[in-house]
Amino acid sequence: MLKKSIAILISCLMAIVLLAGCAKTKDDVEAIASQAANVSEDATKVEETAENAAEAAGVPSDTASAFYSAYMEEKSAVISKIMDGLSNNPDTMMSALSFLGASMTDLYMLPAMYFGLGETNVAAALAAMGSKDVVYQENGNSYTVTYKNSDDKETTLTGTYESGKSLVCTGSTDGTEDVYSETYRTSFGYVGQFYYIASDGTATLYQFSVSGEDGAIGMTTGGSRPAALTGKEAADFPKSAKEWYAINGMTITGLNSEGASVEFTYTPSEDD
Repeated sequence: MLKKSIAILISCLMAIVLLAGCAKTKDDVEAIASQAANVSEDATKVEETAENAAEAAGVPSDTASAFYSAYMEEKSAVISKIMDGLSNNPDTMMSALSFLGASMTDLYMLPAMYFGLGETNVAAALAAMGSKDVVYQENGNSYTVTYKNSDDKETTLTGTYESGKSLVCTGSTDGTEDVYSETYRTSFGYVGQFYYIASDGTATLYQFSVSGEDGAIGMTTGGSRPAALTGKEAADFPKSAKEWYAINGMTITGLNSEGASVEFTYTPSEDD
């Protein structure tokens, strides 16, 4: 089941990349948005597999894996709901494309879903992605996973977990740090941010705030590594980003990539 779940996730991501390269019509955009929504849904399947692995191994429920998986499940639900709303609204269809990168952050953070579950489970998860030479280290509340990715580049993700409160991670490729991620539990749910530097040097920051099925997501391209979160951020803190979208009940608001305000009533897809 583990290999199948991750294989589906990878297939969805590959489809997104291919579709994004040829999007010329509204139908293309709808197809891309649909595939992007599937990323969130299938990432949840991977998260459920991590929980099953933990139960089978007799791992305590209070682990970095359980903490991050709970956050990812809520975040994925919010992302999926906002993308569904944007893609179903003729005036905001193109804005759904902004979520491709936000959806892919879970792929980079996949090893964190297995922090605390042991090397066997981590190795199985990464092997399904075409990775090899997996080395897993655990020292108290600190975790490090090193492996060679499908491009044969050495990739490392290191995380520090504060029980029930936060998970802070850094990642690198061939010795160069290119990922910084934080997740905090708050009084209303979770806040998080994911900062990524692409191979061409372009940096992108995604900021998240989730409270049940409500939440906000901000996206900023360029800039340096963000200041650390504290866990005391307001629920609307992602709205300081250059581009952001939020859902509150059945209302979606935002500021699109062109600086125009967005506000409309969410209409779920017929099959939701």
